[in-house]
Amino acid sequence: MSMRSFSDWVRVLAFASVALLSTASGCNRSKISKGAAIPGSGGGCYVYSTKDKTFEHVNQEATVETKWYDEWTSRYGKVLPDPLPPPDHWQHPQLSSRYASTMHENSLATDVSTEPGPLPNQAKVEYFHVLEKGTKLSGMAPFYTFLDDHTVVTISFGRDSAMLAIVDIRGEAKVLDYVALPGRGSKALELAKKSERMAMFRDTSGGAYSYLDKDGVVHVPGADNTVVQIPIVDHRIARDRMTLLDLNREIEAGSWIEHAMDHPENHLTALMPDAEGRVWFTSKFGVIGIIHPDERGGCPEVYTTAIAHFALSDKMHHYYGKELPEGAEELFEYVEAKDKDGTIVEDLAEIRRRAMEVFDVIHDEPFEQIQNSFSVGPDGVYIVTNVGLYKLFFNEESKHIELDPKWAPTYEKDHLFYDNDRKIKPGHLNNGSGTTPTLVDDRFVAIVDNAPEQVNLNVFSQEDGSLVSKLPLFEAGKGAVENSVVAYGDSLIVGNTHGFVDPFVENATSGGIARFDYDAEQGTYFHRDDWPAAGHFDGKTATPKLSTAHGLFYVYHRDTNGEGHHDWQLTAVDFRTGWRVFSIKGWFTNDAFNDNVSGMVRKKTLGKEDYGRKVFSNIWGTFSFGPRNSILIGTYRGYVRFSSAPTLTSEAVADPTASEN
Repeated sequence: MSMRSFSDWVRVLAFASVALLSTASGCNRSKISKGAAIPGSGGGCYVYSTKDKTFEHVNQEATVETKWYDEWTSRYGKVLPDPLPPPDHWQHPQLSSRYASTMHENSLATDVSTEPGPLPNQAKVEYFHVLEKGTKLSGMAPFYTFLDDHTVVTISFGRDSAMLAIVDIRGEAKVLDYVALPGRGSKALELAKKSERMAMFRDTSGGAYSYLDKDGVVHVPGADNTVVQIPIVDHRIARDRMTLLDLNREIEAGSWIEHAMDHPENHLTALMPDAEGRVWFTSKFGVIGIIHPDERGGCPEVYTTAIAHFALSDKMHHYYGKELPEGAEELFEYVEAKDKDGTIVEDLAEIRRRAMEVFDVIHDEPFEQIQNSFSVGPDGVYIVTNVGLYKLFFNEESKHIELDPKWAPTYEKDHLFYDNDRKIKPGHLNNGSGTTPTLVDDRFVAIVDNAPEQVNLNVFSQEDGSLVSKLPLFEAGKGAVENSVVAYGDSLIVGNTHGFVDPFVENATSGGIARFDYDAEQGTYFHRDDWPAAGHFDGKTATPKLSTAHGLFYVYHRDTNGEGHHDWQLTAVDFRTGWRVFSIKGWFTNDAFNDNVSGMVRKKTLGKEDYGRKVFSNIWGTFSFGPRNSILIGTYRGYVRFSSAPTLTSEAVADPTASEN
């Protein structure tokens, strides 16, 4: 990697000098409502209370079109692929075990489900449409988890607040209960200007990376750096048991991360428990922490540090080369000594002071940021930043977050500092890897880098972090991956998001889906250049996901139709061959979709033409497999549910007269 100027890299001071965790001071951010204090550690625990807000919605059934692809039927007829064996991987003991418990289906972020997806038989496309009037253009629901076979829990993002909703999806969707959550806040006409709406889309805070635990409690990372716990009992919210943990207060009570706490752009992004039930959290500007449960049921302890602290010396040598600032080596020796004797957390104030002397200038934004969710395996937590990949664990004896000791030497080899030109590529939301780390059983962890010319699939050993494979993706200058890698067995699948720069504009995109299989003899992955056999396939924005029930790989994407515009649709691909099998498309005709917003907002967002088709845009929202052959995906003003009959019938299939090639 080429040398950077001193002014560019001086922000690495954030490694040892400052970590920022914001309060609710952002524009129009909703205020939290604290009830009675809960006794305990730092005094930051409260009964969560909130003013009731009106949550209105309407169910709209769309026009549906299903299509079988000739590339499949000419070989196999109108029949479905055979099922795949269910994945044999670790099940997180603290998470809900049925259906999706996280955005990426599970704590490993494999994006694989055993549930059957929708089929081209009696297919339905239903729009759960969140109603807000005037300029309050909102309602997208990118998070789904399920209480049982007929009840979904989702979060709808609004301008002033977010709403957690419990929805009965038997027949027409019915909201059983809802409660307001701390919202991100936004300007009234934020979606009218491209620069402002892109800034909003790049903000993943506020609940997208929530989770449902095994006891029926939804844990939500609030946009104002609070953690809200919502117990659900008998399909209703147990309001008398809702709690709120103010991380700002807790961190001030015992952590070294006490400076610059009010930065408006540093938001809490993701939550997930480890195998022992300790809740990990991350923030945009690199704060990581542990919420340690109190055995007596009181306010938990909170332990925090900064991701920048780990492998500090290796990072500095990687980016500066041999031309380190004067005093840097002495600083590294001091940090290493404090790390070895276990006093680094207590002495971070002195480290900060020395770092300020060495680097001279403090910048508002730290050099190293966390811009994705993280993954949890049985032996650690995997976090990717815009600098590198880390495997961390919590030392119960010292009460410190620590780097896996087997990984530490690997940073010296530069394996774990992936290629990154620190530019936001067309189709990326940030200036680093766009992928949540994907865990492949207990063997590997996969991410995609942000290399200058051609992005690469990087696969590392879970044991020691050593690089297993580094393989180029898509065409040079036409690749960007904003979604996690799909992992099933010995296969990895990656979708290309390059060119999707504005969800409200039907711009040309590069497209493509690639599959890589593991060669045990060679000990590396290789590109399956015969998959997909269909050639160009545009995966667009949603993380592709695999259903083992029918051996189908589902992709939500935009497809050009014969009328000159783009329609959003769900396409099923055979996992084994890569052939497209069928698609399900939904749309509204003319003015059938009336979302009650002002004419100006409507014109400045999706425009006037084909509005009833454009509202199916998922705007980078992922989807989840639900009960009864369904998929739920967040869209422009709520969510869309694709569903079907559980099997194909004689009316849905033709005689399979063609033979296999």
